[in-house]
Amino acid sequence: MLKRLPSGESSFEKIQTGKQLYVDKTRQIYELLSSGDFFFLSRPRRFGKSLTVSTLKALFEGRRELFEGLWIAEHGGWDWSKTNPVISLSFNGLDYLNQPLETALAKEIELKAEAHGITLTSDTSKDRFKELILKLGKTNRVVVLIDEYDKPINDYLTDYEMADTNRDVLGNFFGALKANDITDNLRFVFITGVSKFSKVTLFSELNNLTDITQHKRFGTLVGITQAELEGYFGEHITRLAEDEGLTKEAVLAKIKHWYNGYTWDGHHSLYNPFSLLGLFGSGSFKNFWFTSGTTGWLARKLRETALNVSELEGMVVDESFFDKFEVRNLDPAVLLYQTGYLSIKKVQGEGIKRYTLDYPNFEVRHSLMSNLFTEYSLRPVSESASLVWALEGALAAKDLPKFISLLRGIFADISNRLLKQYVEADSLKLWEAYYQTVIYLALNLTGTEVACEVQTNRGYIDAVAETKDHVYVMEFKVGKAAEAMQQIKGKGYPEKYLHRGKPVTLLAVGFDPATRNIGDWEEEAVSKH
Repeated sequence: MLKRLPSGESSFEKIQTGKQLYVDKTRQIYELLSSGDFFFLSRPRRFGKSLTVSTLKALFEGRRELFEGLWIAEHGGWDWSKTNPVISLSFNGLDYLNQPLETALAKEIELKAEAHGITLTSDTSKDRFKELILKLGKTNRVVVLIDEYDKPINDYLTDYEMADTNRDVLGNFFGALKANDITDNLRFVFITGVSKFSKVTLFSELNNLTDITQHKRFGTLVGITQAELEGYFGEHITRLAEDEGLTKEAVLAKIKHWYNGYTWDGHHSLYNPFSLLGLFGSGSFKNFWFTSGTTGWLARKLRETALNVSELEGMVVDESFFDKFEVRNLDPAVLLYQTGYLSIKKVQGEGIKRYTLDYPNFEVRHSLMSNLFTEYSLRPVSESASLVWALEGALAAKDLPKFISLLRGIFADISNRLLKQYVEADSLKLWEAYYQTVIYLALNLTGTEVACEVQTNRGYIDAVAETKDHVYVMEFKVGKAAEAMQQIKGKGYPEKYLHRGKPVTLLAVGFDPATRNIGDWEEEAVSKH
């Protein structure tokens, strides 16, 4: 009998008492508890942070019955006779949308105090927080567990004033944890979030808070490893393989392609638990994690910054990249990394390290591309899908006139008002890059393997699109297509593709500034000499 899946459940108690499937993370939790007392962990939404907080709460409350059969109960080392009062605060359930964040926090701390049988006399949220810790600490040192601390900021990234206000409220509130009389009363502090915002007191002044976000030792504290997938979901994998008509090995490869690939240390590769639970719960491969959050504002933000999406794949950054998350100066690439749309794929260097970023997996990559194509092309979702299928059919049939005609239709629908800012600001180059991004997104969605700014020994090819039986070498110019074709040939761009065993076609596209659309274009087939 298949063990019931805990879909949408983040309460450790409910999972255990309901005999639902629980991936045992208690060994990693024990190692965390044995290595320090004050920690911060950043991970994308729906990655298991809340369940970790819930597990820690049960552990410090000494609820051994919930841990029967798990590593921490079977291998000893944890003193179940010692318990600690726990203040567990989730910003995910805090009502700061209908009232000021300060008011919501003050009320929430009051409720926590009542649950512990304590009466508070302070007025502000910070003072109530300090008072609660001091009064609870009279019996035993206090455990503070805070989940999704940054949600009141993230929910207002399109409203700078409110985001700044909430950031300041949080900074003041968390300042309670740094007072000497408070830290003496704390046994353990664990704070989670999606982002590590700059200029929040939590990070600037609480200097004893260890950030384990990229710590290799705790790289698997949340998320599902390959071994955990096969060990805990074995029966579900077998059933899925039967439903798909695949071998176990083939279905595991498909699961990996769709959902694996998150890493924060360049070493451990993880699955998002939410996606796996969606997969095994529905019995079908589709997008689960991406659609579980609000992504419309993200796509709009990326379009407004004229982000060239093709530059994201294989982007190389240094360590300073990970501390650049500021409300009023959001770097699009940092935003995508912090929210889980980009992940670390490789870490290189000694001392000063270099990090290579890319999309975690097919689910995230394809879903993000689809969302961005809809936003950049300014088309409804329903039209975007049919348009992509038409482009795919044109490429499959090697019908470049139809392919170009479809692109012209897309560009004609993009409003002059939207593109006017690029032309007026100089910026034919920005305008050209915008259209290149639209083409790049469209080609990706057709299933074509696309690479942009491909380096050769004589320059950079704008784009190379490779189908299963054809290679297209593309160059885009503001002006005449003949200039683009001359560059392709003069710099020998097709040479590196003539030994692939596939026909190679050169495609030169000229953009007309007057019409803000494709002007002329040329194609030419080449062969190996």
